[in-house]
Amino acid sequence: MSGEQRLRIRSSPRDPARLPEEDEALGQSFFTQLAASLLRGLPRPALLLLRPAQVDQVDVLDVLRKPADQGHTLLAALCGQEGVECAALIGVLTVRTGPQRGARAAVVFVEWPDNRWWTAWQPMDDSRVLVGEGPIVRAAVDGWPKPGGVGGWFAKARRLDLQLRLTKVEDTVEGETIH
Repeated sequence: MSGEQRLRIRSSPRDPARLPEEDEALGQSFFTQLAASLLRGLPRPALLLLRPAQVDQVDVLDVLRKPADQGHTLLAALCGQEGVECAALIGVLTVRTGPQRGARAAVVFVEWPDNRWWTAWQPMDDSRVLVGEGPIVRAAVDGWPKPGGVGGWFAKARRLDLQLRLTKVEDTVEGETIH
């Protein structure tokens, strides 16, 4: 079974000063960068795949609009690529704050292959201003339950033996998930 999905992926060298190795420092760096980007507009949700010397930024807006199972499988295949040290979902997303309520928020969710995760989110108003005293930060190492609807990508990639075959087409990238 295979499927085709067009993805926009930008690659750049990994700057250890901006993207440190330590979980908390890395998550805080991502959140600081996201908060600063709000001054320029609403950033599109992205999945950042960190490798030892490179960062791949995948535009995932269309992936997040897919049915949950399809989108989750594609994110898992992206994370399951060889050499990915961690993945971070970053952007302005709807966060469920109760059974029926959702709030628009700046969100960072970082996951590692060993199932560790770190997340921060902060609600925002209609003018893209973050509200509250600061982001709400949670981490697996502190005993928090993983937020619903996000993560588990590395485990799914291992469980389903997902492989992603990327092919550059002109200035875009096409991806094929192979089960």
